[in-house]
Amino acid sequence: MVWHSYWQKYPVVVKKLRTFDLAGKIAGPGYLQGINLMKNFYRPSVLLQLVGYCNDTIVTEVHRLLDARDLEIRFKEYPLYNTLQTRMQLCVSYVDILRTLHSGHDGKIYVQCDARNLQKLAGQFLFTEDFRLVLSDVDSMENILVNGTNKRLIKCTVWGELTGSFPAPEELWPYKERYDASKLPLYDEKIEIWKIPDVCLYFLGDDVSTRQLKRSLKDIHKQCKNRNPRKRPTAEQVYKTYLTIYKDMIKSNFSGFKETV
Repeated sequence: MVWHSYWQKYPVVVKKLRTFDLAGKIAGPGYLQGINLMKNFYRPSVLLQLVGYCNDTIVTEVHRLLDARDLEIRFKEYPLYNTLQTRMQLCVSYVDILRTLHSGHDGKIYVQCDARNLQKLAGQFLFTEDFRLVLSDVDSMENILVNGTNKRLIKCTVWGELTGSFPAPEELWPYKERYDASKLPLYDEKIEIWKIPDVCLYFLGDDVSTRQLKRSLKDIHKQCKNRNPRKRPTAEQVYKTYLTIYKDMIKSNFSGFKETV
C-alpha cells in the first residue's frame, strides 16, 4: 500500500508492507532484503533513496514522473525533453545501473528477477526530473556471490515458468517434461545483457528519426543477443559503447526528435 506524504515539509512516499503477496506467501524476506540493499549499497544514486523505515513501513524519496512504463505519456507532457539525446540518455542510464549492479563491489553481483516481460521490467525504474533512471523495486533481487573467478550462479523462479523472446534463452525451460523450478538450470547476470537491446529500443521509440541511431547500435545489440551467454558483452562494455555513441551524437548535434502526427 502506497501513499504520498511529507516528512519535515519534504515530499516523500510511504509504503506499508502487505501481510501476503499476490501468490499468497508472506512477502517479508524480499522486503527486508530490499531495505538492506538501499541502506548499504555503495553507489546509492542508482537506487531509490531510503529516508527511513520502521517495522512494516518504509519511507522513500519522491519521483513525480513515476515509472518508465509511462514513457510516451511523460514525453507528451514534457515535449522539450522529447529528443534523441534524452532518449539515448535513458539507454545510457539503464546500462549504467546494470554495470553498477554487476560490478561485484561488495563481493556480490545483483540481478533483477522481477522482469518476466518488458513492461514489468520498465515498471521497476522511476524517471528523475532530468529523465534519467533510478531502480525503485529491489525486493526481487538475487545476488551472485563472487569469489575470485568463481561465481555462485542463480535462477529466478519468482514468477514460475518464463516464455517468449524477452527472457534470455537460458531462463527458459529446456526440457520436454513438465516444468519443475527445482530442475531449472542455473545462470548468471548475462540474462540481463540479453534484455538490453529490447529496453533501449523501447526508450528510443518508433519514430523514423531514430533509424540512424538504431543503425549505430546494431553491432552492440547483436552481441547482446548472442545465444551463448559467455559471448555476450559485460554491462561495462555495453555502457562504454553506449556512452561513445551518445557523445558522438551530441557532437554532431543529432538531437532532434519530431513526433510523427
